[in-house]
Amino acid sequence: MLVLSPATGHDLSALQAIERSATDLYYEAGISRAAILPRDEADMRGLLGQTTILLARDGDDAIGYVSYYPRGPYLHLEEIAVRRDRQRRGAGRLLAGQVLAAARADPQCSHLSLVAFCRAGWALGLYASLGFRPLAAHAGPLPHAELLAELLPEGGAGEPRQVMVMPVGP
Repeated sequence: MLVLSPATGHDLSALQAIERSATDLYYEAGISRAAILPRDEADMRGLLGQTTILLARDGDDAIGYVSYYPRGPYLHLEEIAVRRDRQRRGAGRLLAGQVLAAARADPQCSHLSLVAFCRAGWALGLYASLGFRPLAAHAGPLPHAELLAELLPEGGAGEPRQVMVMPVGP
């Protein structure tokens, strides 16, 4: 049974191990190491200090995490990472569900947002099944759309990415 709990500095090595394992899938999909590197200790400490991180454990075994933070009317899903040997068992969906629950509990939040690599089919499939749609597919204006435009790297350099958005309805 998976249990979610807030991550702390004591979880750094487990978070980094999850990150390294999950990142390998991107390399296997042909995404270059220059485009996506696993977070090192300093990056992970920064993530701990600037976002909410929930760690998924199966007993004492840390198997995945999710990181998110508020950004105007959006709750931005910064990262979902699940160890390779534990993928496709519902952990990513459980972690994403916690972000959705946090968004629904926040009266200021109207949408979830995230940035995804265009060639990461497994991730795009998960996000679409949860209700995320590419920004370009949304009909009508979104609140503070400039906040979404700021999420992509300037000049479109590197591996193509897309912003995806999901309304936070009941």
